[in-house]
Amino acid sequence: MQDWNEITMNAHTLHKRMRILAALDIIFSEEEWLRVHSYDAELQPGVAWGSINNGAGDHLHVLFTDSGTLIKGFDHESPLSPHAREDGEIYPGMYDDVPETLMAVLRHHEETLALEDVTFCLWQEGDDLQWKVGSWIQLAIAEEDEADTGGGADFLLGYMEKNPEDYVDWAKAYYDLQELSLGAVAKVYEEEPLTASLIKQLCPQRDVAAALDELRLRGYVVERPLIE
Repeated sequence: MQDWNEITMNAHTLHKRMRILAALDIIFSEEEWLRVHSYDAELQPGVAWGSINNGAGDHLHVLFTDSGTLIKGFDHESPLSPHAREDGEIYPGMYDDVPETLMAVLRHHEETLALEDVTFCLWQEGDDLQWKVGSWIQLAIAEEDEADTGGGADFLLGYMEKNPEDYVDWAKAYYDLQELSLGAVAKVYEEEPLTASLIKQLCPQRDVAAALDELRLRGYVVERPLIE
């Protein structure tokens, strides 16, 4: 059976990582639809939201709440996809046992979070650091190829580059960059305040004022000195 605690991380680290990656994507792309990583500090009061969309039909949503954390992912090539099933329904047991406080948020933002497009779901509740998963996993193991019972979790969680070096390698390829300052990326990973000079160092052609405005609106700590 899939070891969820091995392929992911604790909720605090996950939250931090998604904030960092989304900030970098804001800096590198003025066009929101081209970004892979996104973050909103307040989807609703008491709920932060991180997401990944690779532009190829696959996505991941993470809800960070006072009562727990929920990860919901969709790999469009997975046999666990509703679109791969004859009845077109969500895979049985997918949301079984998810705490109602987390399900209520998911249902409230059903369209934005693509409630019915799901191939894996897991959560942490309260102070319990163990990731939990519904009964769908047992059925998937019984019915599907063992290699694909995770519903694409390994694949989608792999977009959360764990260190500056990994992000630089990814961003160079995705944004077609010839050069990218590892030191500047490391400052973002260390959660230093986002400044005009740092944005210029990372992406010289970026509209700095627009980037800082968006970062601030999304809940980031920014410093906005006068730009000469």
